Amino acid sequence: MNRKPKKGGAEVAFRPKTIIEARYDLDRRQNDILDILLGIVGEGNDTEENTRYEINIADVKHLYNLQDESNAYSYLQKAVKKFEGLGFRLKEDEGTDIYYPWFSKIKYQKKRGDEGKSKIVLDLHPEVKQMIMEAKQGAYYRIEYPLNLTKKYSKRLYYLLKEHETFNNGVYQITFEELRKMMKIPESYANGNVKREILEKPHEEINGNTDIAFEYELIQEKLPSGQMGLGAVRFKIKRVKKNRTVVEIVENIDKNGGVVIASDEEQEVIDVFGCSLKEAKDILRTANANNRTHEQLFEVLKRTLRQPSVENKVGYVLTILKNGYNEPTIFSGRRGTGWNNNDLGSYRQINMAEIEEQILANV
Repeated sequence: MNRKPKKGGAEVAFRPKTIIEARYDLDRRQNDILDILLGIVGEGNDTEENTRYEINIADVKHLYNLQDESNAYSYLQKAVKKFEGLGFRLKEDEGTDIYYPWFSKIKYQKKRGDEGKSKIVLDLHPEVKQMIMEAKQGAYYRIEYPLNLTKKYSKRLYYLLKEHETFNNGVYQITFEELRKMMKIPESYANGNVKREILEKPHEEINGNTDIAFEYELIQEKLPSGQMGLGAVRFKIKRVKKNRTVVEIVENIDKNGGVVIASDEEQEVIDVFGCSLKEAKDILRTANANNRTHEQLFEVLKRTLRQPSVENKVGYVLTILKNGYNEPTIFSGRRGTGWNNNDLGSYRQINMAEIEEQILANV
């Protein structure tokens, strides 16, 4: 093992530079699982040849603020299941990249009547294990800090900044395009929305909730088109003292004081749209009441995120799901006067800027 021995027990993780900077898209639950696993890898008597790891519910449930601890296995199982069939991609050189599955095998073992003895067994690909054990660069961090971050891009940025916090006096610069690719942001997303999701929101969440704080500067450069545009981001990272906290993984508490955990469908809306559980419930309720399909719903969510001038994004989505889109007339090319309640297909031919004012007026 080439990297220095990990200290701090299983609650401290080491995430290699190769994984931090790889191109993948994991939601916050999946990153939680990866953090827990990376806390175990290399711990104690772990050998380089070993590739099998157990996440024992009794050992990790204290990381979550659950009033009913029997929910811990269900929560972790749902997160791990979302890894099935997923992997990450590394660029080896200019002409070669490599795809690795996150796990070569996953085994779920639920102990009925005693949730605390339930466990999930994960097998790493041998080369992924080797990559972790032999990495000389990466980030050491207490897993409680990323667990406290609710946005997936906040987590990704946290790992990246932790990797660079001790180098060059905490000053780190990366091209905006490289940052977009690393976080798997679709090319169709406008820079304004991307900046808000991967810089502004993480800035609000990481600062004050973790062991680091950062500021960033947007650097304008001459783009290949000849125009000036956003070329790079320069970060200034500093380490701060932070009291240890326990993350609240749920979004709400019911009127009786019980924990309310998002369903898979609600969590999917939360992960994609970055809203609260209550807002996710409202969105799904409206979509179902108006017979909107899963594809229609997520088309609306993703396209709404690309509208930088829309402030009330939840209201915007609810209005569209309820009323449909205002269709252009065939002959004049102008907008029609009625809402299309049955078919969202016309949305693809409509300029969102043209209908934005009318939609916002109905919010």
